[in-house]
Amino acid sequence: MVIRNEAILTTAAQVLAKRPDATLQSIAHAAGISRTTIFNRFPTRDALLEALGVDALQRMGQVMERVPTDHLGDLAEVLLDVTKGLISLGAHAQFLYGSPGQSGGLDSHWEEAFGPLAYYFFRAQSAARLRRDQPLRWLVASYIGLLIAAWDEVGAGELGSAQAARLVVDTWMSAAVPFDMEP
Repeated sequence: MVIRNEAILTTAAQVLAKRPDATLQSIAHAAGISRTTIFNRFPTRDALLEALGVDALQRMGQVMERVPTDHLGDLAEVLLDVTKGLISLGAHAQFLYGSPGQSGGLDSHWEEAFGPLAYYFFRAQSAARLRRDQPLRWLVASYIGLLIAAWDEVGAGELGSAQAARLVVDTWMSAAVPFDMEP
């Protein structure tokens, strides 16, 4: 039987979402593999957590491929589409809450994953479709903060995925869109 790292990472994300202090042994048990197998792939819990972080951020980067590069389109529609895709990754991302700037060696992966969105926000600011008095870095960080809050609420069963995505977009847009452009 071939055991792929992807299957181990998916199981590990699910286990850690429920039990953040889970051991490698308990993750191996949940994945149906031996302790030796998981230790061969991930010699330490930190190595597994880093691999999970990279995997989650790569998945987020794939969602970011939905961000248009040749036009702005309808800002709310683009953000809603991207946000729905990101909300679906909540189980993979819940342990990333160290957030950019506090996530060890994952900072470059955060930047790579959210780079397309940052560039989209930059283009929208340049076209006066987003407030220019807010730094670009703040626009991205505030969006990520709302996304993390949505993952928490969906994970706790307080919100559905579609409702959480809409709340992220509505809340973010209410602060980021110039006052004279609000509906």
